[in-house]
Amino acid sequence: MDSKRSFVHAGKYFVFTTLFGLLGVGLVAAGIGYGAVNATTTTIAGSVAVPIPTTAGLPGLALAVVGVAVWRFGKAWALYHTLTNAHVDALGDAFDTQRVKSEVVSVVDDRLSDMQQDVQSVNREVRDLKKQDDGDGF
Repeated sequence: MDSKRSFVHAGKYFVFTTLFGLLGVGLVAAGIGYGAVNATTTTIAGSVAVPIPTTAGLPGLALAVVGVAVWRFGKAWALYHTLTNAHVDALGDAFDTQRVKSEVVSVVDDRLSDMQQDVQSVNREVRDLKKQDDGDGF
């Protein structure tokens, strides 16, 4: 495979993983934001306000987990998609169907001409034997 097509496949992989990564990060950020909004604030040591998650923030946690799952699935899908397309491109170069077809037809033609010559020589021999048998009977 030439470098131009490799660069195209690498670019597609980069775009796919970036899009799925941004989508996953967006979902994780939305989940964290949802959890932070529903957290209760508690003061520690009299002056520091710390948000403590509550069960109301569980949908935010689920959204964050979905974001990570989307990112991981997107990476796997992008890898599979770009590798299979790159493989098909490389195989298309190595396996030219028209060339294979012409080679097969050429070999079959050669074999058929050899068979035709063999059949003709056998027919001549049979005719010669028949003439000898007919000549012996008279």
